[in-house]
Amino acid sequence: MSAQNLYECPLMQSTLGDTLRPGGFEITKRAIEYCAFKNKDMLLDLGCGKGATIKYLKDNYNIAAKGLDISLELVEEARRNTDSEIVIASGEDIPFENDSFGGVFAECTLSLMNNLRNSIDEVYRVLSPRGYFVISDLYINNTDYLDELQSYSMNTCLKRPHDIAKLKSILKSKGFNILLEEKYDKYIKQLVFKIIFQHDSMRNFWKGSQGGSFDGSRFQSILSKSKLGYFLMIARKEVYDV
Repeated sequence: MSAQNLYECPLMQSTLGDTLRPGGFEITKRAIEYCAFKNKDMLLDLGCGKGATIKYLKDNYNIAAKGLDISLELVEEARRNTDSEIVIASGEDIPFENDSFGGVFAECTLSLMNNLRNSIDEVYRVLSPRGYFVISDLYINNTDYLDELQSYSMNTCLKRPHDIAKLKSILKSKGFNILLEEKYDKYIKQLVFKIIFQHDSMRNFWKGSQGGSFDGSRFQSILSKSKLGYFLMIARKEVYDV
């Protein structure tokens, strides 16, 4: 049975908002200003969802971006929300030419990729030399529970939070130079408070999004023991002379 895409779930969408991630556009804004993107730059939104970031870039910075997502439902909505090129594709097989983008955004989406190394290879390929890779995502402090999280049949960044040390090692091995790493755990806490306020408990929220038979208590227990946080990482594609 294929994993349920929780980002298509109305309950999840109403909780997370148009960005479908914690923190809304605050981390996006921080990354744009750090990288000093200009309106001549073309960016790629990896896992663009409804196209919220693409629209934000255009409306607030006059910066153009293309997007991709594996969800037909979300891609169709993104195409309605923007006039940008949005394609149905995975980050593990990006359908764009080498050196096409000045920046690639993966906002709570890199953790969705089944093959992290392949996805990072693809990002490196489509980035122009010294282009920026912007990652905002969940990280895990207690890695003992990674296997159990991944056993759940759901398509969400909660399933595969990052081991930050491992992610940094992979990025460096692929030719990226890590420029910035910041923690934004407060956005996870804000989201939890919002869910509890709206649904009385995390257990009720998980049951509502997954169905009545889902063991929301067990899943929430694993999440609590995992000690999840949220981070921003910005890496730059370096090209070395051979």
